[in-house]
Amino acid sequence: MNLVSLDRVTKRYAEKLPLDAVSFGIDEGERVGVIGRNGSGKSTLLRLVAGVETPDSGRVVLGNSVRVRYLPQEPDLDPVATLAEAVGGRREGEAMLSRLALPDASLRVGALSGGQRKRVALAQVLDEDTELLILDEPTNHLDVDVVEWLEDRLRARRGALLLVTHDRYALDRLATRMVEVHRGRLATFDGSYADYLEARLLRETQAEAAERRRQNRARTELEWLRRGPRARTSKARYRVEQARTLIASGPEEPDAGLDVDLPSRRLGGKVVNLHNVGKRYGDRWVLRGVEHRLAPDARIGVVGPNGAGKTTLLRLIAGQIEPDAGKVSVGETVAVGWYGQDPVPLPPDQRVIDAVRDVTLSTKLASGVTVGPGQLLERFLFDAEAQRGVVGELSGGERRRLELLRVLATAPNLLLLDEPTNDLDLDTLGVLEDYLDAWPGALVVASHDRYLLDRVCDDVFAVEPDGAVRHHPGGWSAYRAASAAWADPTSAAFPPAAAPGARPKTPDGRPRKLAFHERRELESLTRSVPRLEARKAELTVALQSAGDDYETARRTGEELTAVLAELEAAETRWLELQMIGDT
Repeated sequence: MNLVSLDRVTKRYAEKLPLDAVSFGIDEGERVGVIGRNGSGKSTLLRLVAGVETPDSGRVVLGNSVRVRYLPQEPDLDPVATLAEAVGGRREGEAMLSRLALPDASLRVGALSGGQRKRVALAQVLDEDTELLILDEPTNHLDVDVVEWLEDRLRARRGALLLVTHDRYALDRLATRMVEVHRGRLATFDGSYADYLEARLLRETQAEAAERRRQNRARTELEWLRRGPRARTSKARYRVEQARTLIASGPEEPDAGLDVDLPSRRLGGKVVNLHNVGKRYGDRWVLRGVEHRLAPDARIGVVGPNGAGKTTLLRLIAGQIEPDAGKVSVGETVAVGWYGQDPVPLPPDQRVIDAVRDVTLSTKLASGVTVGPGQLLERFLFDAEAQRGVVGELSGGERRRLELLRVLATAPNLLLLDEPTNDLDLDTLGVLEDYLDAWPGALVVASHDRYLLDRVCDDVFAVEPDGAVRHHPGGWSAYRAASAAWADPTSAAFPPAAAPGARPKTPDGRPRKLAFHERRELESLTRSVPRLEARKAELTVALQSAGDDYETARRTGEELTAVLAELEAAETRWLELQMIGDT
């Protein structure tokens, strides 16, 4: 049964044409993921389907008795209403609020942060069963446990779902169909996000092959044309026209890609050392006893529920706040790049190019080329017209892209990223992740984006409810698997021991292959094991050199014990994954 359909719908905003005569429909029970670059028209499509906006031409047809609930990116809530009133006083709505970490239903909406208001709006649309649920970036500002709960709830719904999100694991788990918004058109792909990526790769490969064939044919025709007029008799006149058409034609001009070719400064051996660091707000210690030496090539992900102290830990490392206990020691060569989740205050009437001139007038790229602010902006997809525009007119994604440019243009060697994936499109995230993979400095990222944590982090620091910060080797998937094993030692995370040399099997007896997250974990462990070995060697020498300095010997011995435990766990896990991969 078709719930809603768009018939040759066009929508224009000033000079932008996000949707141009598109047709689209959603059937009962479908879960459709919508992707595309920032500003491509994803949210416009959702608003049209929800009936919040009307098309300039074409029509939107909603089926009889189809109930629709819509969650916009920026919810409009009554600031004087209590949370209980915002969800209609329904018991299920208040239960939703509690599950979304808003247990006090007597609070006023106006007292909440932007992320908390988004969760109230999410509770509003989830508390009733509807035929079509439309969600625009629902996972922003949600911690991972809540995101996973939300995924389970959405998968269990009988109704259809139309979803825009940058969370690639959520897309892959939820979507049964993908729709890409591109240059005013819609392209549909059956299956999950992973299926879409395979189809996109195949499409691009086929396009490259077709272009090679066109070029080869055009080269042959050009040689024929150059033979002279005798070859071009009236009998072959059609071939002359065909050759000219072939030579003049070409592939569709590709979209400009984000070009992150920005350098970092030299970083010495000492980065940031945290010695028994603690931080409290009022009587509550959000962090206590934090002890760590940040390595020059660190790739650390910080996880924990909202309010646990992740941002506080990053601000301590950045030197933005002082600890209430212990000491934070920063190396002399450290240049911090801070990319926070809250927008940097910029004058809304400031020109975009002036916002970059405030931080740099000339930048030498990693490739050796020196560029000015305008050329930097072009590399970050701001054309000449956008550069002359003002900051206040930028979309959320454009604003985040500008902030990222301002941070990286200062050539930091320690990057501290606090929820960096909010409002960035998937293509931009992919480029950023590639850049971070090759970036030579130290990286600490607090994020709820599981894919990002698996992709760029070698270690996870979990901020616990008691304020302790515990170190786990590997990315998000390794941390999650370990957490599940600790919670339930009898679970599948601890399978019965296999015979020596036996290959892992699937339930039907076939040799098992590495899953995607396991491949990422293996890559991470391959990088982290040598670093742990090097650290073990350093600590062993330091312990031998401590002599009669009891305090130094004690601290060094404790760290060495912890490193040895991490190394043993990492090597064991590496061998397990290597055995699976060898199958």
